[in-house]
Amino acid sequence: MVETELLKRRLPRLAWLAPLLLALAVPVPRHQARVAQSPRDAAARAERALPSLGLVRGKLRGWERVGDGWSLLWQPAHGAWLVRAWVPNGPGEVRWRLEVARWLPGARLSQGAAQALLGDQTEPGTWREQLGRRDWRFGERQLAGALPAGAEVPRPRPGRDPVWPFLLGGFLLAGALARAVFPGVVAVGWRRAVYASLVLLAAAAPLVTAVGVRSFQPGVRPWVTQLAFLASAFGVLVAAAAGSARFAPKRGSVAAWTLPLVLAIGVLAGRLHPHPRLLDLAGLGPRLVVWAGLAVVGGWLVVLAAEGLRDLLEPVHAVRPVVLAAGGVLAAASAGPWAGPACAVLISAGIEKGAAMWLGVAAMWGWIVGSVLAGCGWGGPLRDATLLLVAACAVAAHALLRDAEAA
Repeated sequence: MVETELLKRRLPRLAWLAPLLLALAVPVPRHQARVAQSPRDAAARAERALPSLGLVRGKLRGWERVGDGWSLLWQPAHGAWLVRAWVPNGPGEVRWRLEVARWLPGARLSQGAAQALLGDQTEPGTWREQLGRRDWRFGERQLAGALPAGAEVPRPRPGRDPVWPFLLGGFLLAGALARAVFPGVVAVGWRRAVYASLVLLAAAAPLVTAVGVRSFQPGVRPWVTQLAFLASAFGVLVAAAAGSARFAPKRGSVAAWTLPLVLAIGVLAGRLHPHPRLLDLAGLGPRLVVWAGLAVVGGWLVVLAAEGLRDLLEPVHAVRPVVLAAGGVLAAASAGPWAGPACAVLISAGIEKGAAMWLGVAAMWGWIVGSVLAGCGWGGPLRDATLLLVAACAVAAHALLRDAEAA
Protein backbone atom coordinates (compact mmCIF):
# COMPACT_ATOMS: atom_id res chain seq x y z
CA MET A 1 0.00 0.00 0.00
CA VAL A 2 2.84 2.37 0.88
CA GLU A 3 4.60 1.61 -2.41
CA THR A 4 1.36 2.26 -4.33
CA GLU A 5 0.91 5.63 -2.67
CA LEU A 6 4.53 6.54 -3.37
CA LEU A 7 4.11 5.56 -7.03
CA LYS A 8 1.00 7.74 -7.30
CA ARG A 9 3.04 10.67 -6.01
CA ARG A 10 5.93 10.02 -8.39
CA LEU A 11 3.93 9.64 -11.60
CA PRO A 12 2.74 13.28 -11.76
CA ARG A 13 6.34 14.40 -11.31
CA LEU A 14 7.57 12.14 -14.10
CA ALA A 15 4.84 13.52 -16.36
CA TRP A 16 6.99 16.65 -16.73
CA LEU A 17 9.20 14.59 -19.05
CA ALA A 18 6.40 14.66 -21.64
CA PRO A 19 7.50 18.03 -23.18
CA LEU A 20 10.86 16.44 -24.01
CA LEU A 21 9.14 13.64 -25.93
CA LEU A 22 7.03 16.20 -27.77
CA ALA A 23 10.15 18.19 -28.68
CA LEU A 24 11.78 15.05 -30.08
CA ALA A 25 8.64 14.28 -32.10
CA VAL A 26 8.51 17.66 -33.86
CA PRO A 27 9.46 17.11 -37.52
CA VAL A 28 12.58 18.82 -38.83
CA PRO A 29 11.84 21.49 -41.48
CA ARG A 30 12.17 20.16 -45.01
CA HIS A 31 14.55 22.91 -46.14
CA GLN A 32 17.23 21.58 -43.75
CA ALA A 33 19.32 18.93 -45.46
CA ARG A 34 20.40 16.22 -43.02
CA VAL A 35 24.05 15.19 -43.24
CA ALA A 36 23.98 11.60 -44.46
CA GLN A 37 27.75 10.94 -44.38
CA SER A 38 30.64 11.80 -42.13
CA PRO A 39 33.33 14.19 -43.40
CA ARG A 40 35.87 11.36 -43.61
CA ASP A 41 33.49 9.28 -45.74
CA ALA A 42 32.97 12.35 -47.92
CA ALA A 43 36.76 12.75 -48.18
CA ALA A 44 37.12 9.14 -49.33
CA ARG A 45 34.44 9.74 -51.96
CA ALA A 46 36.18 12.92 -53.13
CA GLU A 47 39.57 11.21 -53.39
CA ARG A 48 38.03 8.59 -55.67
CA ALA A 49 36.33 11.24 -57.82
CA LEU A 50 39.15 13.80 -58.10
CA PRO A 51 41.18 13.67 -61.33
CA SER A 52 44.95 13.31 -61.36
CA LEU A 53 46.14 16.81 -60.47
CA GLY A 54 49.79 16.29 -61.34
CA LEU A 55 50.83 17.08 -57.78
CA VAL A 56 50.51 15.70 -54.27
CA ARG A 57 47.24 16.52 -52.47
CA GLY A 58 48.67 16.11 -48.99
CA LYS A 59 46.73 15.19 -45.86
CA LEU A 60 43.11 15.98 -45.11
CA ARG A 61 43.38 19.09 -42.92
CA GLY A 62 39.77 20.02 -42.19
CA TRP A 63 36.14 20.19 -43.19
CA GLU A 64 33.15 22.46 -43.01
CA ARG A 65 29.45 22.05 -43.67
CA VAL A 66 28.45 24.20 -46.66
CA GLY A 67 24.93 24.04 -48.06
CA ASP A 68 23.90 20.41 -48.49
CA GLY A 69 27.44 19.04 -48.66
CA TRP A 70 30.89 18.96 -47.08
CA SER A 71 33.66 21.37 -48.01
CA LEU A 72 36.99 19.54 -47.54
CA LEU A 73 40.60 20.71 -47.67
CA TRP A 74 43.88 18.88 -48.36
CA GLN A 75 47.30 20.50 -48.04
CA PRO A 76 50.84 19.07 -48.16
CA ALA A 77 53.36 19.80 -45.41
CA HIS A 78 55.19 22.51 -47.39
CA GLY A 79 51.92 24.44 -47.83
CA ALA A 80 52.66 25.73 -51.34
CA TRP A 81 49.20 24.75 -52.53
CA LEU A 82 45.96 23.31 -51.25
CA VAL A 83 43.03 21.44 -52.74
CA ARG A 84 39.43 22.24 -51.84
CA ALA A 85 36.59 19.89 -52.72
CA TRP A 86 32.86 20.04 -52.18
CA VAL A 87 31.02 16.74 -51.83
CA PRO A 88 27.20 16.86 -52.05
CA ASN A 89 25.04 15.10 -49.53
CA GLY A 90 23.50 12.78 -52.10
CA PRO A 91 24.40 11.77 -55.64
CA GLY A 92 25.93 14.60 -57.60
CA GLU A 93 29.13 16.05 -58.98
CA VAL A 94 32.13 16.46 -56.69
CA ARG A 95 33.49 19.94 -57.31
CA TRP A 96 37.13 20.78 -56.66
CA ARG A 97 39.57 23.67 -56.88
CA LEU A 98 43.36 23.97 -56.72
CA GLU A 99 44.72 27.08 -54.96
CA VAL A 100 48.42 27.83 -55.44
CA ALA A 101 50.64 30.37 -53.66
CA ARG A 102 51.34 33.52 -55.67
CA TRP A 103 55.10 33.03 -55.49
CA LEU A 104 55.11 29.49 -56.90
CA PRO A 105 56.58 29.55 -60.45
CA GLY A 106 54.78 28.15 -63.48
CA ALA A 107 54.06 28.68 -67.17
CA ARG A 108 52.92 31.95 -68.75
CA LEU A 109 50.52 30.67 -71.40
CA SER A 110 48.89 32.71 -74.12
CA GLN A 111 45.11 32.74 -74.38
CA GLY A 112 45.15 30.32 -77.29
CA ALA A 113 47.40 27.87 -75.46
CA ALA A 114 45.26 28.09 -72.34
CA GLN A 115 42.10 27.47 -74.36
CA ALA A 116 43.70 24.51 -76.09
CA LEU A 117 44.85 23.07 -72.76
CA LEU A 118 41.35 23.30 -71.27
CA GLY A 119 39.67 22.23 -74.49
CA ASP A 120 37.49 25.36 -74.51
CA GLN A 121 37.65 27.39 -77.72
CA THR A 122 34.57 29.60 -77.20
CA GLU A 123 34.59 30.94 -73.65
CA PRO A 124 36.44 34.29 -73.33
CA GLY A 125 39.17 34.18 -70.74
CA THR A 126 40.67 36.58 -68.22
CA TRP A 127 44.21 36.32 -66.97
CA ARG A 128 46.04 37.40 -63.85
CA GLU A 129 49.78 37.82 -63.52
CA GLN A 130 51.28 36.22 -60.43
CA LEU A 131 54.86 36.54 -59.20
CA GLY A 132 56.07 33.50 -61.11
CA ARG A 133 53.34 32.50 -63.55
CA ARG A 134 50.13 33.53 -65.30
CA ASP A 135 46.72 32.21 -64.20
CA TRP A 136 43.76 31.97 -66.56
CA ARG A 137 40.05 31.80 -65.93
CA PHE A 138 37.42 30.72 -68.48
CA GLY A 139 33.97 30.98 -66.91
CA GLU A 140 34.19 28.74 -63.85
CA ARG A 141 37.18 26.75 -65.11
CA GLN A 142 40.67 27.89 -64.10
CA LEU A 143 44.33 27.33 -64.86
CA ALA A 144 47.21 27.82 -62.43
CA GLY A 145 50.14 28.25 -64.82
CA ALA A 146 49.75 25.15 -66.99
CA LEU A 147 47.87 23.06 -64.38
CA PRO A 148 44.06 22.73 -64.47
CA ALA A 149 42.83 24.30 -61.22
CA GLY A 150 39.22 23.10 -61.31
CA ALA A 151 36.29 25.45 -60.74
CA GLU A 152 34.72 27.45 -57.97
CA VAL A 153 33.44 25.46 -54.99
CA PRO A 154 30.48 26.55 -52.84
CA ARG A 155 31.42 28.90 -50.02
CA PRO A 156 29.64 29.34 -46.67
CA ARG A 157 27.02 32.04 -46.79
CA PRO A 158 26.77 34.68 -44.07
CA GLY A 159 24.11 34.24 -41.42
CA ARG A 160 20.57 35.31 -42.13
CA ASP A 161 20.50 37.69 -39.18
CA PRO A 162 23.90 38.75 -37.77
CA VAL A 163 22.27 40.94 -35.11
CA TRP A 164 21.71 38.26 -32.49
CA PRO A 165 25.37 37.33 -31.76
CA PHE A 166 26.20 41.00 -31.17
CA LEU A 167 23.06 41.43 -29.07
CA LEU A 168 23.97 38.45 -26.89
CA GLY A 169 27.52 39.79 -26.59
CA GLY A 170 26.15 43.11 -25.34
CA PHE A 171 24.06 41.31 -22.71
CA LEU A 172 27.19 39.38 -21.69
CA LEU A 173 29.15 42.58 -21.10
CA ALA A 174 26.26 44.05 -19.11
CA GLY A 175 26.12 40.87 -17.01
CA ALA A 176 29.86 41.01 -16.30
CA LEU A 177 29.47 44.60 -15.10
CA ALA A 178 26.52 43.66 -12.91
CA ARG A 179 28.40 40.71 -11.42
CA ALA A 180 31.41 42.96 -10.67
CA VAL A 181 29.16 45.37 -8.74
CA PHE A 182 27.00 42.72 -7.02
CA PRO A 183 29.12 39.54 -6.76
CA GLY A 184 26.72 37.41 -4.68
CA VAL A 185 27.37 34.00 -3.12
CA VAL A 186 29.51 31.74 -5.32
CA ALA A 187 28.32 28.25 -6.27
CA VAL A 188 31.57 26.33 -5.71
CA GLY A 189 30.32 23.18 -7.42
CA TRP A 190 29.33 24.98 -10.60
CA ARG A 191 32.59 26.91 -10.68
CA ARG A 192 34.51 23.64 -10.46
CA ALA A 193 32.34 22.22 -13.25
CA VAL A 194 33.22 25.19 -15.47
CA TYR A 195 36.93 24.74 -14.68
CA ALA A 196 36.77 21.02 -15.47
CA SER A 197 34.97 21.74 -18.75
CA LEU A 198 37.62 24.25 -19.77
CA VAL A 199 40.37 21.72 -18.99
CA LEU A 200 38.62 19.11 -21.14
CA LEU A 201 38.22 21.58 -24.00
CA ALA A 202 41.91 22.52 -23.74
CA ALA A 203 42.91 18.83 -23.86
CA ALA A 204 40.76 18.28 -26.96
CA ALA A 205 41.86 21.49 -28.70
CA PRO A 206 44.69 19.89 -30.77
CA LEU A 207 42.12 17.58 -32.36
CA VAL A 208 39.65 20.40 -33.05
CA THR A 209 41.86 22.18 -35.58
CA ALA A 210 39.98 20.36 -38.35
CA VAL A 211 36.99 22.67 -37.89
CA GLY A 212 39.22 25.71 -38.47
CA VAL A 213 39.34 24.97 -42.19
CA ARG A 214 38.86 28.65 -43.10
CA SER A 215 42.25 29.45 -41.57
CA PHE A 216 44.28 27.40 -44.05
CA GLN A 217 45.79 29.42 -46.91
CA PRO A 218 48.08 28.53 -49.82
CA GLY A 219 51.67 29.54 -49.13
CA VAL A 220 51.37 28.98 -45.38
CA ARG A 221 52.55 25.71 -43.87
CA PRO A 222 49.64 23.80 -42.27
CA TRP A 223 51.42 23.41 -38.94
CA VAL A 224 51.74 27.20 -38.73
CA THR A 225 48.00 27.56 -39.33
CA GLN A 226 47.22 24.89 -36.77
CA LEU A 227 49.55 26.51 -34.23
CA ALA A 228 47.85 29.88 -34.73
CA PHE A 229 44.45 28.24 -34.33
CA LEU A 230 45.56 26.54 -31.11
CA ALA A 231 47.01 29.80 -29.76
CA SER A 232 43.68 31.52 -30.39
CA ALA A 233 41.74 28.66 -28.81
CA PHE A 234 43.95 28.56 -25.71
CA GLY A 235 43.67 32.35 -25.41
CA VAL A 236 39.89 32.11 -25.39
CA LEU A 237 39.95 29.26 -22.85
CA VAL A 238 42.33 31.11 -20.55
CA ALA A 239 40.14 34.23 -20.76
CA ALA A 240 37.08 32.08 -19.95
CA ALA A 241 38.89 30.56 -16.95
CA ALA A 242 39.81 34.02 -15.66
CA GLY A 243 36.25 35.19 -16.26
CA SER A 244 34.74 32.24 -14.42
CA ALA A 245 36.99 33.02 -11.45
CA ARG A 246 35.95 36.67 -11.42
CA PHE A 247 32.31 36.21 -12.43
CA ALA A 248 31.59 32.83 -10.89
CA PRO A 249 28.07 31.31 -10.97
CA LYS A 250 25.83 32.17 -8.05
CA ARG A 251 24.46 29.68 -5.58
CA GLY A 252 20.78 28.79 -5.68
CA SER A 253 18.21 26.06 -6.13
CA VAL A 254 15.65 25.44 -8.84
CA ALA A 255 12.30 23.69 -9.04
CA ALA A 256 12.94 20.21 -10.38
CA TRP A 257 10.04 20.26 -12.84
CA THR A 258 11.61 23.16 -14.75
CA LEU A 259 14.67 21.12 -15.76
CA PRO A 260 12.96 18.77 -18.28
CA LEU A 261 10.84 21.65 -19.53
CA VAL A 262 13.84 23.87 -20.32
CA LEU A 263 15.73 20.87 -21.70
CA ALA A 264 12.80 20.29 -24.07
CA ILE A 265 12.85 23.92 -25.18
CA GLY A 266 16.56 23.62 -25.97
CA VAL A 267 16.03 20.40 -27.92
CA LEU A 268 13.20 22.02 -29.89
CA ALA A 269 15.33 25.08 -30.73
CA GLY A 270 18.16 22.83 -31.90
CA ARG A 271 15.89 20.68 -34.05
CA LEU A 272 14.30 23.68 -35.75
CA HIS A 273 17.56 25.61 -36.23
CA PRO A 274 20.66 23.34 -35.96
CA HIS A 275 23.92 25.25 -35.78
CA PRO A 276 26.31 24.28 -38.63
CA ARG A 277 29.41 24.53 -36.44
CA LEU A 278 28.00 21.87 -34.13
CA LEU A 279 27.68 19.61 -37.17
CA ASP A 280 31.33 20.31 -38.02
CA LEU A 281 32.28 19.10 -34.53
CA ALA A 282 30.33 15.90 -35.16
CA GLY A 283 33.14 14.68 -37.42
CA LEU A 284 35.73 14.80 -34.62
CA GLY A 285 36.84 11.90 -32.47
CA PRO A 286 36.42 13.60 -29.05
CA ARG A 287 33.04 15.14 -29.97
CA LEU A 288 31.33 13.87 -26.81
CA VAL A 289 33.84 15.67 -24.58
CA VAL A 290 33.67 18.83 -26.67
CA TRP A 291 29.85 18.93 -26.66
CA ALA A 292 29.63 18.37 -22.90
CA GLY A 293 32.26 21.03 -22.21
CA LEU A 294 30.54 23.52 -24.50
CA ALA A 295 27.21 22.88 -22.78
CA VAL A 296 28.57 23.70 -19.31
CA VAL A 297 30.70 26.68 -20.38
CA GLY A 298 27.92 27.91 -22.65
CA GLY A 299 25.45 27.62 -19.78
CA TRP A 300 27.67 29.83 -17.61
CA LEU A 301 27.93 32.44 -20.40
CA VAL A 302 24.16 32.29 -20.91
CA VAL A 303 23.56 32.94 -17.20
CA LEU A 304 25.96 35.88 -17.24
CA ALA A 305 24.21 37.37 -20.28
CA ALA A 306 20.81 36.75 -18.67
CA GLU A 307 21.89 38.67 -15.58
CA GLY A 308 22.83 41.62 -17.77
CA LEU A 309 19.48 41.48 -19.58
CA ARG A 310 17.62 41.24 -16.26
CA ASP A 311 19.33 44.37 -14.94
CA LEU A 312 18.75 46.23 -18.21
CA LEU A 313 15.03 45.50 -17.88
CA GLU A 314 14.89 46.66 -14.27
CA PRO A 315 13.23 50.02 -15.19
CA VAL A 316 10.31 48.05 -16.68
CA HIS A 317 10.23 45.40 -13.96
CA ALA A 318 6.44 45.20 -13.96
CA VAL A 319 6.20 44.14 -17.61
CA ARG A 320 9.47 42.18 -17.75
CA PRO A 321 7.75 38.78 -18.27
CA VAL A 322 5.85 40.20 -21.24
CA VAL A 323 9.05 41.64 -22.74
CA LEU A 324 10.90 38.34 -22.28
CA ALA A 325 8.04 36.35 -23.80
CA ALA A 326 7.94 38.66 -26.82
CA GLY A 327 11.72 38.37 -27.12
CA GLY A 328 11.43 34.57 -27.11
CA VAL A 329 8.94 34.64 -29.97
CA LEU A 330 11.17 37.04 -31.89
CA ALA A 331 14.26 34.90 -31.28
CA ALA A 332 12.51 31.72 -32.43
CA ALA A 333 11.43 33.49 -35.62
CA SER A 334 14.58 35.42 -36.56
CA ALA A 335 17.65 34.17 -34.66
CA GLY A 336 18.20 31.14 -36.88
CA PRO A 337 21.11 28.99 -35.60
CA TRP A 338 21.39 31.32 -32.58
CA ALA A 339 17.82 30.63 -31.47
CA GLY A 340 18.99 28.16 -28.81
CA PRO A 341 21.36 30.51 -26.92
CA ALA A 342 18.94 33.43 -27.36
CA CYS A 343 16.03 31.49 -25.87
CA ALA A 344 18.29 30.23 -23.06
CA VAL A 345 19.23 33.83 -22.15
CA LEU A 346 15.60 34.93 -22.18
CA ILE A 347 14.50 31.99 -20.02
CA SER A 348 17.33 32.51 -17.51
CA ALA A 349 16.56 36.23 -17.30
CA GLY A 350 13.05 35.49 -16.06
CA ILE A 351 13.97 33.46 -12.96
CA GLU A 352 15.88 33.95 -9.73
CA LYS A 353 19.60 34.56 -10.25
CA GLY A 354 20.85 31.63 -8.21
CA ALA A 355 18.65 29.14 -10.08
CA ALA A 356 19.64 30.33 -13.55
CA MET A 357 22.77 28.18 -13.84
CA TRP A 358 20.79 24.94 -13.75
CA LEU A 359 18.39 26.11 -16.43
CA GLY A 360 21.11 27.72 -18.56
CA VAL A 361 23.09 24.47 -18.72
CA ALA A 362 19.90 22.48 -19.37
CA ALA A 363 18.94 24.76 -22.26
CA MET A 364 22.40 24.65 -23.87
CA TRP A 365 22.64 20.89 -23.33
CA GLY A 366 19.29 20.41 -25.06
CA TRP A 367 20.22 22.79 -27.88
CA ILE A 368 23.39 20.83 -28.69
CA VAL A 369 21.55 17.50 -28.55
CA GLY A 370 18.69 18.78 -30.71
CA SER A 371 21.06 20.23 -33.31
CA VAL A 372 22.96 16.96 -33.63
CA LEU A 373 19.85 14.77 -33.77
CA ALA A 374 18.34 17.00 -36.47
CA GLY A 375 21.45 17.56 -38.58
CA CYS A 376 23.49 14.34 -38.45
CA GLY A 377 22.56 11.16 -40.23
CA TRP A 378 25.41 8.76 -39.44
CA GLY A 379 25.82 6.57 -36.41
CA GLY A 380 28.59 8.03 -34.24
CA PRO A 381 27.16 11.50 -33.49
CA LEU A 382 23.64 10.10 -33.07
CA ARG A 383 24.89 7.62 -30.49
CA ASP A 384 26.85 10.26 -28.57
CA ALA A 385 23.96 12.76 -28.66
CA THR A 386 21.64 10.06 -27.35
CA LEU A 387 24.06 9.42 -24.48
CA LEU A 388 24.03 13.12 -23.63
CA LEU A 389 20.23 13.15 -23.71
CA VAL A 390 19.97 10.08 -21.50
CA ALA A 391 22.40 11.64 -19.00
CA ALA A 392 20.32 14.84 -18.89
CA CYS A 393 17.11 12.86 -18.45
CA ALA A 394 18.69 10.86 -15.63
CA VAL A 395 19.63 14.05 -13.77
CA ALA A 396 16.15 15.51 -14.29
CA ALA A 397 14.43 12.30 -13.21
CA HIS A 398 16.59 12.09 -10.07
CA ALA A 399 15.67 15.67 -9.16
CA LEU A 400 11.98 15.01 -9.79
CA LEU A 401 11.93 11.83 -7.68
CA ARG A 402 13.85 13.51 -4.89
CA ASP A 403 11.28 16.31 -4.77
CA ALA A 404 8.49 13.75 -4.78
CA GLU A 405 9.97 11.89 -1.81
CA ALA A 406 10.54 15.15 0.04
CA ALA A 407 6.89 16.09 -0.51
